[in-house]
Amino acid sequence: MSQDYKKILVTIDGSKGSEIALQTALDILERSKDGHLDILSVLDLNSLEYGGAGIALDGEKIYQIEQDNEEYLLQKRQNILDEYHLAPEQVSVHLRFGNPKSVIVNDFQPEYENDLIVVGATGKNFLQRIIVGSVASYVTRAARCDVLIAKDSSAE
Repeated sequence: MSQDYKKILVTIDGSKGSEIALQTALDILERSKDGHLDILSVLDLNSLEYGGAGIALDGEKIYQIEQDNEEYLLQKRQNILDEYHLAPEQVSVHLRFGNPKSVIVNDFQPEYENDLIVVGATGKNFLQRIIVGSVASYVTRAARCDVLIAKDSSAE
């Protein structure tokens, strides 16, 4: 890659694809002497439900989901700092609420002026992609900076 990216955004959601995206973003960050990595997780409350029963979440449950995700992100950040021997100011974690497509492209990237967005290949099946579309395909079309779709190279 000839481009020297300084402000990298990676979106994670706990899926295998997002873990591959995170690893790819870290590989790119390692090549940059003074780069910064923003790790973003977006919680879409419209897609969350209690126990898979289709019951709307109350404020206490939403708060607990937020706390669990913040703890996960902070632990993920600490593991990255330890494993890659990065300075604390090189890696930031962010938790946002909303539609992931809109938050990534319209809110976060313009605010933090990332010059690269790394997203994992979709984990949705064909029907889900037709109905709601994948975040990766939307970000690729709508982003105002370079986008890298990270795929599992071991998959056949």
